[in-house]
Amino acid sequence: MRIKKTGIRQTVMAGLLSVSLAGGLTPFLPQAAQASGTFTDLSSVPWAAGSINNLYEKEIINGTTAKTFSPNQKVTRAEFATILSRAMDRERIIPTFPFTDVAENKWYYETVKKAYQMGIVKGVSDTRFDPERPVTREEAAVIIAHTFNYSHSDQKLPYSDASKVSDWAVDSVKAVTQKQVFSGDDGVFNPQKELTRAEAAVILQKALFGSVPKPEPTRQVASRTDSRLDELLMRKVEPLLGTPYRWGGTTTKGFDCSGFTQYIYSSLGVDLPRTSSQQFETGTAVSVNSMEPGDLVFFDTGGGKISHVGIYMGNGRMAHAASGQGKVTINDIDWYLSHYRVVGVKRYL
Repeated sequence: MRIKKTGIRQTVMAGLLSVSLAGGLTPFLPQAAQASGTFTDLSSVPWAAGSINNLYEKEIINGTTAKTFSPNQKVTRAEFATILSRAMDRERIIPTFPFTDVAENKWYYETVKKAYQMGIVKGVSDTRFDPERPVTREEAAVIIAHTFNYSHSDQKLPYSDASKVSDWAVDSVKAVTQKQVFSGDDGVFNPQKELTRAEAAVILQKALFGSVPKPEPTRQVASRTDSRLDELLMRKVEPLLGTPYRWGGTTTKGFDCSGFTQYIYSSLGVDLPRTSSQQFETGTAVSVNSMEPGDLVFFDTGGGKISHVGIYMGNGRMAHAASGQGKVTINDIDWYLSHYRVVGVKRYL
């Protein structure tokens, strides 16, 4: 991709093309994950969804999987430094690198080193950077203010917890507040609160583009007040019948059992976690005898843990991505009820 260097925003975009805010050993994601469409786990952060989707479309940030962004996951100091060090093209004004806790074999070594030498980030002491600790809001404010050269403001901080802002961060918090890149929550800044991926996306959006996209229209969520929910389910499931079973699959090219249930529920306006065990942790428990169309049935097929999930369709039928049959299909649920242990039934609609 070619990007014209027409100022700091374009420079930042160019530097962030392959950077993710994902946690784990590396902030980079497999290429397959970058082909994702809309993330399915943004319903809890409607205030950030527009920023996340906009930055994703511009290839500035990525998800943690092909379909999830993990908006409430914390951002580490190394990840935040990596994002901004790749954004900037400055002279390295500090030739040394003193941090003994940033090992050369770590993925973030070069980017943290670059960020420090450009004067964007500082350590927590003379010899420690604490790279894998989540970055706090006041730390992020300092880094953003330094990165974008925000002039310090003399205005009084408008937050009820202004006295809790560390002395070394006060000027930067004033600057990012005046620039409206950071904002409080009901008049509170929460300076020591750890920054989340959703918050980081909004901050980047404001720093790069000056404003946050308007919230997207709320999706219409199917419910049990809808007439003939079983017919609605069939309209969603029927086009997918025969789709190949694929372990780890979450798209119409192939589904595993929980990828299938997540996909169907997304089409109904409900965001489900990725795995069957995670899906089981949500929803409302109902008994097998009380199952209604749309309920998810979780099975232990051997091994003592949840290993399969299907959607009850009504009339004794279950839609699922069946590994044994190698495809998405609808089967008589009684066979599964009699051959496998039912861990539980959960209702989401």
